[in-house]
Amino acid sequence: MSLSKLAILGGLMEKPMHGYELKQYFEHAPGVFWMINYGSIYPALKKLEDEGLVKAKAKVSGAGRSKIIYRITKSGEEAFKNTLKERLKKDAFVRDEFTLHLFFMDFLDKRTIREMIKSKLEGNKRILEIVKEHEKIHKCKLPKYRCEVLKRGKLHLATEISWLNNTLKEIGKGGLK
Repeated sequence: MSLSKLAILGGLMEKPMHGYELKQYFEHAPGVFWMINYGSIYPALKKLEDEGLVKAKAKVSGAGRSKIIYRITKSGEEAFKNTLKERLKKDAFVRDEFTLHLFFMDFLDKRTIREMIKSKLEGNKRILEIVKEHEKIHKCKLPKYRCEVLKRGKLHLATEISWLNNTLKEIGKGGLK
């Protein structure tokens, strides 16, 4: 099962939602650590429906517009839990695009490398502030494991920020030739 389908099922485990609600869910819940390509939500929902893992039901709003509400089926709950268990058992290799770019940075000039690292550093600082804000807002309201995920995210970001700062210092001293 693709990560997008797994994530959508996970969102629907919480409550039935329409496509736009799922988009908003992913912006606010796991959006700090994992983003879904919004263009993939509806095709994934269609596939999940075809597989019998979600049910779609049209709901007419007060303005006469209909929204399609998706809810997870019993088969969907089972598939979600089984897939999650299997994925958590596996040794996970980090698939981080930035790390792949860093691996090949020897082929770039020093100025480009410095700019790339500074940009990542600033981005990580912004994300860390968002995580801290999420932690303040949701303190004691989130399920325990989600609080642990926020802690993990903070530690990961803090470690990467430290590494990026040290790398910039090394570049500034003329190191890392």
